Amino acid sequence: MRIRMRGSVGAAALVGAFALTLAGCGDAGGDTEADGRPAAVTATPGSAGSAPEASPEASDGTGSPTATPTPAPTPVTLPDFTGRSIGTAVRAAEKADVDHTVRLQGTGRAASTWAATEKVCEQTDGFDGVTFTVPRDGRDCAGRLLHTPKPTPTPKPARTEGPGGTGTGTGVCELTSPAGNCYADGQFCAAAHRGLSTHGRGGEYLTCAQDSAGRWRWSDGVPG
Repeated sequence: MRIRMRGSVGAAALVGAFALTLAGCGDAGGDTEADGRPAAVTATPGSAGSAPEASPEASDGTGSPTATPTPAPTPVTLPDFTGRSIGTAVRAAEKADVDHTVRLQGTGRAASTWAATEKVCEQTDGFDGVTFTVPRDGRDCAGRLLHTPKPTPTPKPARTEGPGGTGTGTGVCELTSPAGNCYADGQFCAAAHRGLSTHGRGGEYLTCAQDSAGRWRWSDGVPG
């Protein structure tokens, strides 16, 4: 009887130990659930075995080309000659190979002739060249008349009889010719005196104006 009981106790101990061993193996793996089924595996981005992430589509370089912008034209530029002589301004434009136009102030018309010493009233630089504006004959850059104001009437200077009975004046001339002489009625005017007035050699009041032929002469305003 004792022998049988010992055998039964030993067998029971062996069965219990085997069961514990099986239970321990199941816990250590961590891949099965309590009922023996495989545990679900959750994939994380970037981990081994996970699906590759979608990558942006590589450019094949066949996009529309970018149009090259057309450079904007720039205006022609010269040093500013406003207030300086038109002769100097024109020579500078010609030296720089720049197209130039000379116009009459306040009219917009091209000037046909001008004196090299006339002042430039305005300079405009454009895309097709430079424009110089000069005053009109007998006017300044503001368009004002350059006539010498008529003085207050004074007694005429004494006149003397010369040979042949020709009268000669002894008055003072405000303006004189390039040779330094007083002007006389009917004489041609210097370009710088166009539109101006002065006393003549005989004391008469003369104005430089255009005659019927368009020539600039001194006149006392009396026909003939």
